[in-house]
Amino acid sequence: MIYKTFKAPTYKEAVLMARIDMGNDVYIVGRKAVQEGGFLGMFTKKMTEITVARNEDIKNKIKSENKAVNPGSTSTSQAEKGIKENENTVLKELNEIKAKLNEIISPGGKQTESPYFERLIKALIEDDFPRDYIEKLRAEFEKELTLHEVNDPQILGKKCKDYIFKSIETSGPIAFGNGETAIIVLVGPTGVGKTTTIAKLAASYGVLQKNKVELFTIDSYRIAAIEQLGKYAELMQIPFTVINSREEFKSAVKNSNADLIFVDTAGKSQKNSLGLAELRSILDGVHTGLDIHLVISATTKHQDALDIMTRFNLLLYNKVIISKIDETNTMGPIFSIMNKEKKISYITTGQSVPDDIELAEKEKLLDMITVEGMCGG
Repeated sequence: MIYKTFKAPTYKEAVLMARIDMGNDVYIVGRKAVQEGGFLGMFTKKMTEITVARNEDIKNKIKSENKAVNPGSTSTSQAEKGIKENENTVLKELNEIKAKLNEIISPGGKQTESPYFERLIKALIEDDFPRDYIEKLRAEFEKELTLHEVNDPQILGKKCKDYIFKSIETSGPIAFGNGETAIIVLVGPTGVGKTTTIAKLAASYGVLQKNKVELFTIDSYRIAAIEQLGKYAELMQIPFTVINSREEFKSAVKNSNADLIFVDTAGKSQKNSLGLAELRSILDGVHTGLDIHLVISATTKHQDALDIMTRFNLLLYNKVIISKIDETNTMGPIFSIMNKEKKISYITTGQSVPDDIELAEKEKLLDMITVEGMCGG
């Protein structure tokens, strides 16, 4: 039997090349992805290689194998049985090949052949979405989207954003009132801008909205941070309290008559389990009413961000503030780890107090993803 191989950028093109060369009556007996070109293993081009045989060659093979199972000493019934079994085996293989071919050329399998789909994947990579996240998106799109949808750049872009934001929720503004004091606690790693962020919130709810606001800090380690927050409190003319223990926290909350208390905390490495446990112990001095926000920088790498969100669960945070959005052009690492249980409350866009903070809204977050128009339509 004569076999031939053909390579092309897509499976469909490879099959077309085979049929042009060998005629329409061909069967694909093998298929694999190969890399071609490139330099030192980089910039290679993904190709599809198929191995084909003509239908006539397969029939001839069956006949020759049938003769092999029919020697002169073999009874007629045994020969017929051998012929039948051989034909069934070959037909079974051909049916399996046909099934795979139908799967590949069905509406759910052509998505990766769309130039817009490939541009989408490239845009997600450039936006630093992790590889496993992109592969999950690819698999879902291949399963769910129609040929029309993957070949319409506007529809494809919208579907992509819908996919990204199906696991993202925003919390809306801080809730307070009804005679209860709202206690807003900011936690997070060192260097994410917690102190500046809490000053922005205090200025917004206190100075601008004219609510009764107090500032607390649970940070006896960083003298500079205490002095910085104290200066903000002085400028805004709001009470400022340094908390050193669980009992002090409990007492200060009990004696407050503020509408809102904003609590700054010392930056903790997510790997500092003891430090996180100590902070948890202090916060436990107030059993109800804590609104805990994890502050995480938009510049954080994907795996680090995932680790931070996981380990800070010890502090029972329920919301996320994304800081330093002005310092990055890619939001993939952060957006890819969000889930509906941890709602995004605010984003910060600079150092200015009280200006550079915004309530998180889905439409604003959508605008931060570079997939807008990414498909080149």
